Amino acid sequence: MQLQDELKPDTPLHRRREVLLKLSKQAGYEFCDVTSIHGVKQCFGSDKFLPEKIWWVTVFVISLYLCLSQMYSVYRKWERDPIIVSFDQYPQPIYSIPFPAITICPETKVKSSMLNLTETFKLVRSRKLDETMDKERVRKLMALLQLCDYQLYDRNENATVDNDILQLLRHLAIPSFEVFNACLWRTTPFKCQNLFKTTLTEKGFCFTFNMIGNNELLRKEELDAGYAFNSETRESHWNLDTGYRQGGVFPFRVVSGDYNDGLRVMLLAKKIDIDYFCGDKFQGFRVLLHMPNEYPQLSSQFFRIPLNQELIVTITPRVISTDDHAMLYSAEKRNCYHGTERYLRFFRIYNRKNCEVECLTNITLKLCGCVRFWMPRPVGASLCGLRDSPCAEKAMSNMIKAEAAKVKGESVNNAEYCNCMPSCNHVEYQAQISQADWEWQQGGFFDFDQRQPDDVHQSKMVIYFKESHFIPISRSEINSISDLFASAGGLMGLFMGVSLVSLVELLYYCTVRPFTLWKLSRRKRNSVWTSADAANHCTKEPDGVQ
Repeated sequence: MQLQDELKPDTPLHRRREVLLKLSKQAGYEFCDVTSIHGVKQCFGSDKFLPEKIWWVTVFVISLYLCLSQMYSVYRKWERDPIIVSFDQYPQPIYSIPFPAITICPETKVKSSMLNLTETFKLVRSRKLDETMDKERVRKLMALLQLCDYQLYDRNENATVDNDILQLLRHLAIPSFEVFNACLWRTTPFKCQNLFKTTLTEKGFCFTFNMIGNNELLRKEELDAGYAFNSETRESHWNLDTGYRQGGVFPFRVVSGDYNDGLRVMLLAKKIDIDYFCGDKFQGFRVLLHMPNEYPQLSSQFFRIPLNQELIVTITPRVISTDDHAMLYSAEKRNCYHGTERYLRFFRIYNRKNCEVECLTNITLKLCGCVRFWMPRPVGASLCGLRDSPCAEKAMSNMIKAEAAKVKGESVNNAEYCNCMPSCNHVEYQAQISQADWEWQQGGFFDFDQRQPDDVHQSKMVIYFKESHFIPISRSEINSISDLFASAGGLMGLFMGVSLVSLVELLYYCTVRPFTLWKLSRRKRNSVWTSADAANHCTKEPDGVQ
């Protein structure tokens, strides 16, 4: 008996626990009797038989499972794909975006009076860089071969690196006044040298219209003093994120989609300069349309203007913007970078093309110890020679393989993976091209300088917007936090009959109600003790009188 008494402690703490447990049960029973949540009263009500309780418990558990699983599915979708890309409701005027930058590269790389490329190459290959050969001709050939397929040159030959290759290529390049015959911008004649600025590309020195200059595009403090990307000096009044400044005019823009509200260019190629050695047996011009703040890469996307042809190019812009709510998400979730969100070492302006050029430059510098002549050249970096071309090609291949491996979910070398997502606001120019033979000799048009029609080929390009308005594409939030709560509330109401008041009710019976019951119990206990003390006092008083 004494052992059993010891197993039943009668301490104040034990009594307090028993009281709290009793009060919690009482609050739970009260909640089951009054709650608006479907099935709870039937499951735990005291007036139900056991088979009924089993039935309702089963229904309640199934409904709860379906509700929670659907809520989790909605949450996962919101977490995984919070951004949607869709067309805007209202069209925008073409005046709100710049006319594309246009880079034109002649396929003829050098004047025949300076160097006969085919003849010199054959001579070099036959004599194997004989010391008695004209070294200056060899030097010019080595420079020009970097604009061609490097496989044309024997990699085992003792080709040296020419650190003055940029100056040499500039000297050898065909000048703009021999490339352009006439230029009309919005039906107004302009001097072509004022519209088209010399630009360095992987295809040599080309000519670009409507592109911002070095000071705004590049971080010149990070680059070698000898590197000059283009010769544009005009100040830009536009950026991707905020658009044009009030009254801004450069980069140029147009107000309508009309044949006369665009650019017309007549291009020349001297017959005596035609050389099919460099390239793929094509002569004419290579053209790239790109954003005014984008580094042109003519080896990736371009179209061609054949000789003695007229091209009509109609442009349809594809404008993608990102709203402020979507910008609150991480770059990985919205799959884009804001203009100031991703720092580039060589470029002041972020976009995908600029990022890829910088990434390729870094990979080439690390792998080969040098950079290609057209790449942004860091301070102190050396230029790759012709013998480094295989290494530079390998750097390009490694970058492409790393990107492909990342898409497949495979492990990649972080030093070769660029992670160049698109900019959150960007413009793409999609071209539709038609062409026909241009019988320009028949119209008496040719009357400039001393050149005669038999001496040259001429081509023409007309480029303009197809429409006066465009429908932008918006990257926006597919479901906000309020939408997430609304979806969760709808599922809880559908499966459980639960509302916000029901949740407040549950919270009340879990927290406030047990406390009030405890207070009422304590007050009642104190009242009982007071009555008992009074009764004891009354019974003891007569004894004291006797």
